[in-house]
Amino acid sequence: MAKDTNEEVLATERKISLLGIALDLLMRTNGWTVTGLAKAAGVSPKTISSYLWEEALTRERFDELARLMGLSRVKVERAHRAAALVVPPPPAAWSPVEPTPEERRIHEEAAVLAGCEVMDLVLEARLREARQENRRRDLEEGRRLAKELLTFSKADRRVLAEAAPDYQHWGLAYVLCTDSEAAVPRNREMALELAELALFVARHVPGMDAFRSRLQGWCTGFVANVERGFDLPKAESTFARAWEQWRAGEDPAGLFSEAYLLDMEASLRRDQRLFPLALKRHEEALALARPEEIGVILLNQAFTRKETGDPEGAIRDLEAAAQIVDGERQPRLRCVLRFNEASSLLLLDRAEEAVPIITEVRDLAERLRNDIDLIKTLWLEGNCAAGLGQREEALSKLEQVRLAFQERALPFDYALASLDVALLYREESRFAEIAALSSQILGIFKAQRVNREALAAVGLFQEAAESQRVTVELIRRLQDYFSKAKCNPELRFGT
Repeated sequence: MAKDTNEEVLATERKISLLGIALDLLMRTNGWTVTGLAKAAGVSPKTISSYLWEEALTRERFDELARLMGLSRVKVERAHRAAALVVPPPPAAWSPVEPTPEERRIHEEAAVLAGCEVMDLVLEARLREARQENRRRDLEEGRRLAKELLTFSKADRRVLAEAAPDYQHWGLAYVLCTDSEAAVPRNREMALELAELALFVARHVPGMDAFRSRLQGWCTGFVANVERGFDLPKAESTFARAWEQWRAGEDPAGLFSEAYLLDMEASLRRDQRLFPLALKRHEEALALARPEEIGVILLNQAFTRKETGDPEGAIRDLEAAAQIVDGERQPRLRCVLRFNEASSLLLLDRAEEAVPIITEVRDLAERLRNDIDLIKTLWLEGNCAAGLGQREEALSKLEQVRLAFQERALPFDYALASLDVALLYREESRFAEIAALSSQILGIFKAQRVNREALAAVGLFQEAAESQRVTVELIRRLQDYFSKAKCNPELRFGT
């Protein structure tokens, strides 16, 4: 009987100690005094003190006091587990294989810590789900705000972003960036306007400076992404500023992708013809990419490889990207992917293999209803016809492409398509027609006030045509030059 009594005493002491210590921890760590809790509970301070040191505190009363203090179940359980680490356990029933007291202490601590780790894992999973849902909700709100904001004049948009709290929203800045990127193939002026508006909004988003700096770095990267289409030196300077803002900031929830920013810089380095650096940035981007970003980065890397003169490597990347890109959900991405695959095959003189791919590109472009995509598809079809030896069809399609670029005031694309025609004429030594092409390019360049370096290159082409000294090599060099000069007005031919 005495043994039973002793066990009851030990159990009671453990109960008092465990819950009392847990209550003391909760009060100390949440700013509650004995007097304050006594008042909230409607009891005397002496009663609260007795819970801590003298009398048995039941679990029900413990939970009730925690609720009065407004504490969450997570805090309550953490305090209870922490108390369990320091309160001695009741003696175990005797057994020849029972662990020693020291062994038991070690295992009890391990069990409590494991329980805390499980709780932390569950908590982090729940918080991650909440962040994802909040992100989705904020981007939906950003889409609504963007649609609303763009109904105002350019000047009023900035007034609202600066003065109206509703428009000082990170989701709005993010959506404007994605809209800017989507607008690049159709309207670079609009794309730049959207990216600069996103950056302006970002500067006024409330919250921590570190988050605002990270957001500004993200938006500045999209400004640079547009600028690289017409001014490479300026784009390089803008990208340097983007990285400064990015690295000075913080984004603990991972709302913005460093991989995506790296891949955009890779595009800039490709346009600058800094191919090793471009491929390095692609590699860094792939190492950091989220699953949904890998297809886009592989596609961009493939284009870089094609530009380096490695169409085989480009095709390998495109084949890998094709396994990831969902054509139903991402039809434009699929269109660009298959376009680059077909053009790479043409570079390898594998026009027959390109034919079914070009048919798919045509179907996708017609679904997208983007006239620039349709024109470039026609351009691809013309070059494919040339590769198949169908000269008349090739000339007919390329002539339509030239006219379309002329109507849309795209002088460099007009020149590049004209040089594709010049290659066909050169095979038949039709120098008079080549000279006529050079005069037409020169006229378009002058009308569009193209930079003098490009005009000088066309002048050299015209002289060579008139003296019947045009070679395939010269035409290829001019194509390479105009591809670069489109983004770098200061570039000289032959450099």
